[in-house]
Amino acid sequence: MDKNRMRHDKKQIAVHPNPKNVMQSVHKAYGLIIFGGSAGTGSAPDSFFSCVPRYFEHYSISHLLEGAGRLWLENGEETDVHPGDAVVITPGTVNRYGGVNGQRYVEDSLIFFGPVADMMKKAGVIRNGVFPFGRVRRLPAIQRLIRDPAHASQIKANMELQKLLVELYLDSLEPASGYPEFEQLLSDIKNEPSRWWTVSEMAERCGLSDDQLRRVFVKYTGCHPKLYLDRLKLRRAGEMLMTTRQNVGEIAKSLGYLDPYHFSRRFKAVMGLSPQQYRRTAALSR
Repeated sequence: MDKNRMRHDKKQIAVHPNPKNVMQSVHKAYGLIIFGGSAGTGSAPDSFFSCVPRYFEHYSISHLLEGAGRLWLENGEETDVHPGDAVVITPGTVNRYGGVNGQRYVEDSLIFFGPVADMMKKAGVIRNGVFPFGRVRRLPAIQRLIRDPAHASQIKANMELQKLLVELYLDSLEPASGYPEFEQLLSDIKNEPSRWWTVSEMAERCGLSDDQLRRVFVKYTGCHPKLYLDRLKLRRAGEMLMTTRQNVGEIAKSLGYLDPYHFSRRFKAVMGLSPQQYRRTAALSR
């Protein structure tokens, strides 16, 4: 039997619990806590084979820096891990990962939990598996932030982690390579933020029927065309509220909303806060 593909004996499963009394008030309010990690730590050679099956009560992300690794999950799936890959494990998932081929597993890592992470998992943003992450070491910057107990630093760390997890998710999505006209349409929509496209206009641009366009939109973006357009505009509005001094009416007009009151209602419905509250919240987190 190939040593690297050996069967897993039934052993007692180790539990890695969450630490007690580590949450500050800011973590409870935000719904996310990053409570640990490592930077450049390395295992013994072939540590995959000595690692007992275990599960975490938290989420874990491991960035392989050097060596060669393998991940095993409770469904029997095994995946090779190469330098530049990230291993993501969700709570309760029995797993093993570590070095193979006579090599060590040298990693940066973060461990975290909270309702925000649970919602990201429910939405499919956080998933078990191996994902391309690149060679740039991004986790130590978040670790430096969490070492500072100041609320602003903790919030910045949470925001950076969420951004990183979303990027991992987006990078893992299947590209719309079979529909180059659709990719161009998405680019045009992003480059013309004030335009309100009709479904028929979008379908004509792609050479599709209205129904075909709706199916392609749901497959590659997860939502219908009009909802995608609305959300895109409102997320752009959120960026403008954080990075410019434009008032709400000016921002609404630049995004094609003729009625600033309608814009404010839609913004609150999608983003959870009014434009004014969103701007104040963003200012406090800087």
